[in-house]
Amino acid sequence: MDSRSPNLARSLPAMSAVRRRLEPVLERIPRRLVRLIFMLGGAALVVGVALRSRSLLAPLGTVTHPHLGWLSVAVLAEAASLAAYALIVRNLLGFGDVAARMRSLLRATIGGIAMSASLPGGQAASAAYWYKQLRREGADGGLAALAMIGSMLAGVLSLAGVLVIGVAAAGHHGPLAAARLPILGAGVALLVLHWVLRRRVASASAWFTRRFTPERANRISASGRDIAAIGALAYANWLFDCASLYAALAAVHASVPLQSIVLTYAIAQLVASLPLLPGGGGTVEVSLALGFAAFGHTSGSVIAGILLFRLISCWGLVPVGWLAIALEGRRLPSWKIRLPQPAPLPLA
Repeated sequence: MDSRSPNLARSLPAMSAVRRRLEPVLERIPRRLVRLIFMLGGAALVVGVALRSRSLLAPLGTVTHPHLGWLSVAVLAEAASLAAYALIVRNLLGFGDVAARMRSLLRATIGGIAMSASLPGGQAASAAYWYKQLRREGADGGLAALAMIGSMLAGVLSLAGVLVIGVAAAGHHGPLAAARLPILGAGVALLVLHWVLRRRVASASAWFTRRFTPERANRISASGRDIAAIGALAYANWLFDCASLYAALAAVHASVPLQSIVLTYAIAQLVASLPLLPGGGGTVEVSLALGFAAFGHTSGSVIAGILLFRLISCWGLVPVGWLAIALEGRRLPSWKIRLPQPAPLPLA
């Protein structure tokens, strides 16, 4: 028996007394503060490990010196992804004969990302901000709720489709190789079911739309083409974002096959949909790193590409989004340039 055991036994009553005294104090500490402390502690741990790993630190330096061409592609692809999401909401509002401005929807998109990524409970704050913006664009409460719920459903269903595409592209490799056949079978079954019931799906979509907007029931129009357009935009939203990840990896000279990127990206986005921490709290970065590791890509340049992608698609949008929110409703000053008046032509 360890010689320290008697001392430990004597200390147990004292520890219990200290615990009873501390419990009322701990109950007064806000849970958000505890969550923030854990986030900062985890970030400090990651930074400490990175600084101690010379093999990882060297490739991380490429984040500050990426290939300019690929960096431009990554930024443009992310901008296209944001625009596709704004167009989804715009088309949904169009069901109720509301022509929303793209400028307002893009501001709401970036502002919502800023809130979700930087605030505890940011998902709720982002939803309230979106609702407020849609009401300003002329949507009533039912139509605003329809646009928010419809965009969420379109995003979930299209992400499931991207996951099936990623599983098919990855073949017998990757983290979901064991479940490849069931996932592909479920994807094919859903496609066949949608094709067989496509008319009923359109009717159900129209009923769902009228259910949320009874005061606009006579003006609601949701055809099969409209539903197909929203579905295409939902896929474009994810695929442009995935293209941004591909370009970010290429910008730091990380050699990762496209089939590995699609599946890893889809899994990471599924993890990001769980509102555990603001902005994913590092779970997206970890999911991408583990997903690429499952394909055998563990170099420091891959980590650098992941960080660059998250900087473009999330963390870099936080100050832009808060700036858009701060400048909301304010008109930028305009400068009028007075041109010299031309001299009068001489009369003949």
